[in-house]
Amino acid sequence: METEAIVLKNHLKELIAGSPQKRISYNDYMDAVLYTPNIGYYARAKEKIGPRGDFYTSGNVGDAFGRSLARWFVYLIKRCGVSPRIIEVGAGDGKLAYDILVYIKETEPQIWDSLTYILVDGSPFHRKIHQERLGIFKQAVSAATIEKWTNVNGIVFSNELFDALPVYVIEKYKGALVEVFVTEKEGDLVEEREPLDNPDILSYLTERKITLHEKQRYEVPLNMIREYEKIVSCIESGILLTIDYGYTDREWKEPAHLQGSLRGYYRHQMIKDALMYPGDMDLTTHIHFDTLIEIGKRKDLSNQGLFLQNEFLLKAGILEELKGHQGNDPFSKTAKRNRAIRGLIVPGGFSEHFKVLLQSKNLADDVRIFPEW
Repeated sequence: METEAIVLKNHLKELIAGSPQKRISYNDYMDAVLYTPNIGYYARAKEKIGPRGDFYTSGNVGDAFGRSLARWFVYLIKRCGVSPRIIEVGAGDGKLAYDILVYIKETEPQIWDSLTYILVDGSPFHRKIHQERLGIFKQAVSAATIEKWTNVNGIVFSNELFDALPVYVIEKYKGALVEVFVTEKEGDLVEEREPLDNPDILSYLTERKITLHEKQRYEVPLNMIREYEKIVSCIESGILLTIDYGYTDREWKEPAHLQGSLRGYYRHQMIKDALMYPGDMDLTTHIHFDTLIEIGKRKDLSNQGLFLQNEFLLKAGILEELKGHQGNDPFSKTAKRNRAIRGLIVPGGFSEHFKVLLQSKNLADDVRIFPEW
C-alpha cells in the first residue's frame, strides 16, 4: 500500500507535468502539499500540534492562554455589549476552545447558558477531534467554513490561521522582478525563476507601494486577503481578533527579512528549504499586518491596535490567573500554570514572535476595550 507521502509526490509530479510550462507557482505547491484532500499535511489524520506533532501554538502551552482569552471575552460580553457568540476560525485540534469553554462554564453560568462557540476548520480530522473533545458541550458547534454564518454579532478570532495559507513568492533578481516557481529536475523538486507577469501580484505590489532590493524575496498573500475578506464580511458588530506572527511594512524592509519568511516545521525543527518533506512538513509564512489593517478600514472596521502578544495578554488579564503556590511540588496544576504564564509574558518567551491585531465594528465610541484589572 502506498504511503500518503508517495501519493502526494506523484500528485505533485502530475501537477507539474500537466501545467503548460511544466512548473507551478509556490501558491499552488503549498496548496497541494498542505490541503489536498486525504494526503495534504493539514488534511491527513495525524497529530500536527504538540509533542507528537511538528509545532506548538500558544494554546498548547498549558491552559493559561485560553483562560486569559476567556476572561477578556467575558469582559467584552458583560461590559461592552458584545453578544455571547464566539467564532474561532482555524480551530485546529480544539484545545484552545476547550480551555475557553471550561473557564466560562466554571465562572460565568449566566453567559454559559446563552453562549454559542463555533469552531471553524476545514480539516475533517480536526472536526472529528472537535466532536471527541467538545461533544460534552452543547454550546460547541463544529463547521468546515464560516460562510454559513452571516450578520454575526459577537467575537470572531483566529490563532495562527493566516500564516498557514498559500502564498506566491517573488524576488528581485538581476534588477528585475521575477516569480519563483516549483518544477521537477531529475526527480527532485527545484525552483525556477521567470519574469513576473501575474496581474494580481503586480496590483498588490502597486497598491501596497512595495519595492524590493536586489536578491530580496517577498511572499504575496493573495489567499490571506480572500480569507480575511470572507471573515470580515460575516461580521455585523463586535470584535475581530487576529493572533499570528508577522510584520508591518516597515519591518519587512529590515535586512533580517530580505530572504522572505517561507519556512517549514518538521518534528519541531525549522527547515529553511520549503521543498523538503512535501506533505510531511508544515509550511508557514509571516503575515502582512498592515495589509489586514488597511483592508479592515475599507470594510468599516475600527483599528483598536496592533500589540505584541505578551502586551496583549497583560491587557487581557493574564496576571489574574497567577495563583499563590504552597508546597514543593513543581508538577502541581498551579505550579505548571504559573510557569506557563511566565513563559507567555517574559521578554524572550513564547510570545515574542507573535502579534495581536484587534479590530472592532459598530461598537459604541465610549466602549473601553480593555478593563482595569
